[in-house]
Amino acid sequence: MRIGQVEVTAHATSREDIARLHTFERWPGHIMWPIMAALIVVSLTAIYAWNTSNYLLLISCWPLIGYLMFEFSLVFHDASHGRLHPVPWLNELVGHTLGSMGLVPLSVFRYVHSRHHTDLGTERDPELWPYTAPGISRAGRVAAGILEIGFGVIYLPLLFLRAVVISRLSPQERRGILRGYLMLGLTWGLNIAVIHRFGFWELFLVVAVVPMILNGMLNTLNKFTQHLGLHGRTVLGLTRTVVGRHWSMKMISKSLMYNDYHGTHHRYAKIPYYHLPPATPYTISTSREPCPVFSNVLSALFDMLPCLANPKVGPQWVSADSIEVRVSPDEVDRVP
Repeated sequence: MRIGQVEVTAHATSREDIARLHTFERWPGHIMWPIMAALIVVSLTAIYAWNTSNYLLLISCWPLIGYLMFEFSLVFHDASHGRLHPVPWLNELVGHTLGSMGLVPLSVFRYVHSRHHTDLGTERDPELWPYTAPGISRAGRVAAGILEIGFGVIYLPLLFLRAVVISRLSPQERRGILRGYLMLGLTWGLNIAVIHRFGFWELFLVVAVVPMILNGMLNTLNKFTQHLGLHGRTVLGLTRTVVGRHWSMKMISKSLMYNDYHGTHHRYAKIPYYHLPPATPYTISTSREPCPVFSNVLSALFDMLPCLANPKVGPQWVSADSIEVRVSPDEVDRVP
């Protein structure tokens, strides 16, 4: 089967096949443990480089640590969908831990991200604000894009906080979100107390803060690559999907937990990450509109970059009528 310019073996050929691909079989331990080991080794190398004034080695460690942190952001994303670990309490434990360390509680990310799925590309999409809002000037949106790329480590947590503050939360949602922020506060209170007690402020700055800034950049660029500049009327038309042909691209996709198969993820949010590739040919072939599909991440990124000059998302930008893109349960899995 040929998807755009990409040839893919068609695994799923029917809705019944798609239903079977929802089967949750395993967790990505084979990806997580090597990432964890690499993060520890590179972080220790950065500490050594700082203590020995080997600044060239230190600077070379920064992008590696930032990228490994980004990998854990993808792990966190899957935990928010309840598709990281088949044992629910372990899924939640990993999710709450990563969320507290990453400044966005699991309960907050889950609430906001579910709205991103159900209201993708509309003015109600909280993750893509302000790029979905025609009422915000071009200068305002460009400034937001610059801030989000350069200071995503702070911008993204504030974006999620804004979303829950302006939302009408149920009592249960409010309690869960408050508990999440309380856990985040306790986690970072303990972190700061230890850093202050042992005088690790300089070390914390050069080994953790700088990579966290790079991680924020990667998260923002990933989000922009997935959606910015698209004005489709369905989740597939509003999402860039990468389907790699070369073995190297397939390895990169696997290391990214197939997050680049993003259109399929938006179409079927409950499919585990390892089943996204076999679900993609059928998903794209049954789309109701043309889908932006690329053979590698860089081509998707380069397609997005010109959109930064006037960042916007959604059909409301190209139609006098703000077309309803709220998806039906038949079109996309609900997110918890």
